[in-house]
Amino acid sequence: CHDPVWRLPLWKPYAKMLDSKVADMNNIGSAPWGGAITAALFLQKFTNNCPNWVHIDFNGWTREKPGFPEGGEPQAVRGIYKMLKERYGVKK
Repeated sequence: CHDPVWRLPLWKPYAKMLDSKVADMNNIGSAPWGGAITAALFLQKFTNNCPNWVHIDFNGWTREKPGFPEGGEPQAVRGIYKMLKERYGVKK
């Protein structure tokens, strides 16, 4: 599996982008950047301080190049599957 994955920070200053004038909070950031981080900060509000949780932000498109179709491709799915299988797969 060679899909690139990396850990993003839960950068607290981005949390203010979830502020709302009419609700407890928005479910999308107010800026055109930091989307994966603000999405994770939003989800963190619902983890009840659980120390182990994950937000996986998929890159679901690709440019046409040899060996890859133009359009949607669930990049990182192979890596996530491998991680889940290694951690929780059936033991022989």
